[in-house]
Amino acid sequence: MTDQEPALAHEARRISTKEAAELLGVKPETVYAYVSRGQLGSRRSTGGRGSTFDAKEVEALARRNRREPAGSSPAAGTLSVRTRITLIDKDRYYFRGVDATELAARHSYEEVAEWLWTGALRPGATFTAPEASVAVARRAVDALPEHTGPTDRLRVAAIAAASADPLRFDLSEQAVLGTARTLIPTLVDALPPKSHGHRDDSSLAHRLWARLSGREPDEASLRALDTALALLVDHDLAASTLAVRVAASARAHAYAAVSAGLGVLEGPLHGAASGLAHRMLLDVLDRGTAAPVVADELRAGRRVPGLGHRIYPGEDPRARALF
Repeated sequence: MTDQEPALAHEARRISTKEAAELLGVKPETVYAYVSRGQLGSRRSTGGRGSTFDAKEVEALARRNRREPAGSSPAAGTLSVRTRITLIDKDRYYFRGVDATELAARHSYEEVAEWLWTGALRPGATFTAPEASVAVARRAVDALPEHTGPTDRLRVAAIAAASADPLRFDLSEQAVLGTARTLIPTLVDALPPKSHGHRDDSSLAHRLWARLSGREPDEASLRALDTALALLVDHDLAASTLAVRVAASARAHAYAAVSAGLGVLEGPLHGAASGLAHRMLLDVLDRGTAAPVVADELRAGRRVPGLGHRIYPGEDPRARALF
């Protein structure tokens, strides 16, 4: 084999604009729209007439564009649209071209969030909330009935925090990023704590743990929670993310956009689905074995909560990373 053969083989995989359009099922001008949006790479053909495209990249884009809800399963009610931030392909997913599970293993949730927002890694990045914002959000959340669920608490906290921010209508990029960095810890700190072994100046994962569990955390537990946050920070343009984008497209401020997403998250075909899985796990622990619990779900004609993902034909990489 000569040094030139691999290069020639690579060139053989390049296709014309017409061929790319046929693979994608679009007009040639739409192919160039994909290029302008950074969704597809191109190279000028020899002689400068027209462009060529990597066949594998075009085929991967065609597969993603064809991804649609299938059948009448509960998952068919969800909506997923591809973005330039997250790419899901063949049981793996990427944030800005970097394997998301590797990022979550090496970096904190805050660092991964910064990577999504800016495309730059900020080692040691931390999010802190203004005391006034947290105080207003806590008072609003504390006024809710005791049985109020966490998503409703978060929605109320978001709106309360908005009322304390006179600059919320500044929609410049840097202003919105600043709001994001303070709103996330505000939402966490506004939730009622289940234990008192935390400090508000500790890590975000530590503060969130105190709102989720009355058990004192160890380093492994905190690392697992932080990794889960990083793995779930984005996952294509799902229903709640789409709701956020719709609100933002109407020039709603960041607090209102987040509130719109939290409203959609309450749906049983989206965020509330995790509650069904949690309830099943409690049932398994109570009965001492999973077999009869799974049998009951199947006998009732229901999907087993928490198992299977319509986007990943094999294994969800997030589950593998957490396990």
